[in-house]
Formats: sequence, C-alpha cells, structure tokens
Amino acid sequence: MTPPDLGWIEEPAPGWIAVGLPHAVSKDGFVSGDTSGHRLTVRYFRNELDGSLRAKVLLGPGVQGPPGHAHGGSMAALLDEAMGGAAWMSGHMVVAAELTTRFRKMLPLATRCVIEARVAHVEGRKVRTAAMLRDEQGTLYSEGEALFIVLDAERFGALATDVASLFTPAGREHAR
Repeated sequence: MTPPDLGWIEEPAPGWIAVGLPHAVSKDGFVSGDTSGHRLTVRYFRNELDGSLRAKVLLGPGVQGPPGHAHGGSMAALLDEAMGGAAWMSGHMVVAAELTTRFRKMLPLATRCVIEARVAHVEGRKVRTAAMLRDEQGTLYSEGEALFIVLDAERFGALATDVASLFTPAGREHAR
C-alpha cells in the first residue's frame, strides 16, 4: 500500500474554512487523533455557503476490516464524530443518543474521502443530524443519521468555555 497523501488533508476546497472541533484537539482522540496516516487521519472544515461541516479523511491500514478495505466501525465512528461536530459547530453542546449507519459500498483503504455533515432538525434538547461519506468522485460509501441530546454547559467543564472561541471568527483564524 502506498503511503497516504497527508498534504491533501490540509488543503481546503474552495469555500471551505478550516475549523477545530472540541473533541478533536487531543492527539490521542479515538477518531481524529492520528496524524501519521496509520489509522484515521481527519481534517475538519466549515462550508461557507451552507454552514455545514466538511471533513477530509484518509483511512490507513490500522482500520482494515475486510482485506484492503476499511472496517465498518471506522466508517461509523467517522460519521458519528462529524455529525456531533456539526451540532457543536452550530452551537449545540451535545452527546450522542442514537446513531444509524447505512453501509453502501466497501471502502478501499487509502481512498481520499470527504464527509459532509449537517444539523437536520432541532426540537428542544433533541438535535438530529445527517452525514455522508464519499470519495472525491462522489461514490457514496456510507451515510448516517443521529440523534444528539443537548446537555447543560457545566457538564462539559472547561471544554464548554473553549468551544465558543473555536467557532468565533478569531477562533476560526486560530484553527488554520
């Protein structure tokens, strides 16, 4: 397998602004903590046109399930984190309550992928989200919906105060 193109991850598409997510700042994070290209390498962006969350993703050999392909759990984890990130980016401090993932096609390792995640509906403390994982040519590999529940900010401790700075214009500049 050829080494991953980690430079591609950092380049925003036109109209995308780099953002940091509160749960993605740890170098040991389950989904976005790997910068080596061995597991999941992820970079998040905000689409200026519609405010949705976008992510560029490379799946390395450490997420192999079927030979040469990504484990379905890695794909579900990517969708979960992106949908939660879309909710946080929209101002909702949430935790996941329900996640539905549909696998459409086996995803070959080292494929350049893009995730699009958005908030679909908000009703009280319930935040519903949707996401799709595609390759650069538009092939759909998996999609999902989730229900997240808003918690009181104090439940998140210091993370809650850091979140506001991540999604202000100054915070977006810092994330670049």
